[in-house]
Amino acid sequence: MTSVRTQPPSTSAVTSSELRPDALGFPALLAQSIALISPTMTAVLIIPLAFSNAGQGTWLAYLFGTAMLLFVVFNLNQFARRSTSPGSMYAYTGRGLGAVGGVLSGWTLIWSYLFIGVAGMTGFTIFSRQFLDIVGMHTSIPAFVFFAISAVLCWTLAVKDIRLSSMLTLILEGLSVVCILALAAIVLFKHGIVIDTAQVHLEGVTFRGMSLAVVACIFSLVGFESATALGGEARNPLRTIPPR
Repeated sequence: MTSVRTQPPSTSAVTSSELRPDALGFPALLAQSIALISPTMTAVLIIPLAFSNAGQGTWLAYLFGTAMLLFVVFNLNQFARRSTSPGSMYAYTGRGLGAVGGVLSGWTLIWSYLFIGVAGMTGFTIFSRQFLDIVGMHTSIPAFVFFAISAVLCWTLAVKDIRLSSMLTLILEGLSVVCILALAAIVLFKHGIVIDTAQVHLEGVTFRGMSLAVVACIFSLVGFESATALGGEARNPLRTIPPR
């Protein structure tokens, strides 16, 4: 399999619709992966959803989900070390399974990112209204206004400059991770480490609930592969993009 590298345009005039080569370093690529994993949304939404299905077996559901995704990581590593095509999963699947598999994978990925984007904008709407209520600014502004604001901001940042959106993502996700770790440290410092025997013995856990929880756990872990779509804009992509 030969390496594919997006070459800079040969002409001196670069239109705004073209990718900007060698624009992103490793921090920006890491930020892209972390942002799509979205640890903030995982803590707020996905873990409670998984717990509602698996109960005391939530930790085991995350163990299963992590093990399953590790196999995906190992496969992605092999492709990302050989190809830097901005086609990402479409290009990888096409090379491994042929054109039909590539097309199916590409459309599936587009729909997945579309639904993830809608979920993110919906979360922005819910959290914005809750924040205004907490600070005493009870508002009757319709929810679709916040949804539209989120959509416009995301579109503007994405179109304006990939470096701007990547660095902003790095800053915001870094702050969110720091807040989550600080909260976890406060809880552990106040209550200490306690072994919950009900979780160890998987009390009340059913196969159906565990199956649904594993799906939710996988959803909270995917997104790390999104950096592979930035092969045309990354510096030294064969080294910086492969998942570690």
